[in-house]
Amino acid sequence: MSRTTPTGPCSGLRVLEIATMVAGPLAGQMLADLGAEVIKIEPVGGDPLRRVGPAHNGMTAMFLANNRHKKSIELDLKTPEGQDIARRIAATADVFIENSRPGVMARLNLSYEDLRTVNPRLVYASVSGFGQTGPYVSRPAFDQVIQAVSGVMEIQGAGGEPQPLNTVLVDKYAGAATASAITAALLHRERTGEGQFVSVSLLDSFASLALVDAIRNQTFKQLETPVPRVNINRPIRTADGMLFGHVQTHAQAARVCRIFDREDLLEDPRFSTDRARTLNVRDLWGELEKVSQGLPTKDIMEKVVAAGAPLAAVNRVTDLLTDPQAMHNHTVVEFTDEEFGPIRVVNYPARFEKSPARVEARSPKLGEHTEEILRGLGLSTQHGEAPGSTQN
Repeated sequence: MSRTTPTGPCSGLRVLEIATMVAGPLAGQMLADLGAEVIKIEPVGGDPLRRVGPAHNGMTAMFLANNRHKKSIELDLKTPEGQDIARRIAATADVFIENSRPGVMARLNLSYEDLRTVNPRLVYASVSGFGQTGPYVSRPAFDQVIQAVSGVMEIQGAGGEPQPLNTVLVDKYAGAATASAITAALLHRERTGEGQFVSVSLLDSFASLALVDAIRNQTFKQLETPVPRVNINRPIRTADGMLFGHVQTHAQAARVCRIFDREDLLEDPRFSTDRARTLNVRDLWGELEKVSQGLPTKDIMEKVVAAGAPLAAVNRVTDLLTDPQAMHNHTVVEFTDEEFGPIRVVNYPARFEKSPARVEARSPKLGEHTEEILRGLGLSTQHGEAPGSTQN
């Protein structure tokens, strides 16, 4: 696996990752995109995400989406030899990322207390479901479990049965929050020379994202008039597709109504004030849809752009690949790998003027860098097997 010399704000940093699935690996990938060397220790048989399809030549899209630019070494951490190799790597690392249940790393002799003795400058980031302590500490936590506990699932949809988000947003945001927390801890180390333990839970990170608006009626403990929960957004049909809009202010309503030649709706008592319009918003969209369903999406969008109205065509994911703004932003990038051919991945989210992130290499095959990493430690594999593994 080739890539150019790492650049970016995290170049020169070494990260040791013992994490599987999404939250921990995504945090490691974000640091790798920023130039860090990320060594991923995988269990014998590999990260389970390697088995989540679709796959091409043995590489799954989901594993590739969360592990690019990393180096992979396959270790059995249940053995003393595997643990010793992990500690040797940790002694040379700036950052350690793990997302096991609390207590697992201690049983493997790889806890923060174990590793700080060999590397006091280490930033040790632990991602868990509910935190390191408390009544839920031993509970298994998955994306939809956290959605349910957080209360977000109850407010999805239009009432009735709870509706989960159809994406692993909890895990992905936890990964981004972990990467952010790590960079803050590295800044602290730069100023003081001290490493530290950083704990990120799926519950706390998701709550910090999803409850910012959902908790508004609980913000003031003496609130006299709670605001009713009303979904002010809904799709409307066009002759050949769907539009989705956001109308909250009078100015927004005026622009949208003008597009469909329905300025008369602004005088309708149901829509003449912000409060009335919010309470009757489904009726407003229903009136607009009477016009929109007879017009092509392209014609409507020309008027939308001219009016500066908050409406957009509802795209498929594949449409984003050719969307003009996404192409201009390089939201999705493509590179070619000698073994796997052309590969598309989502780009790093920020653009840096002086030290840009690089997204240019695939994820590693299982154990692809085992020999390289062990040589760097003055060790070698025996008979080509994973260090610490046992022959059947």
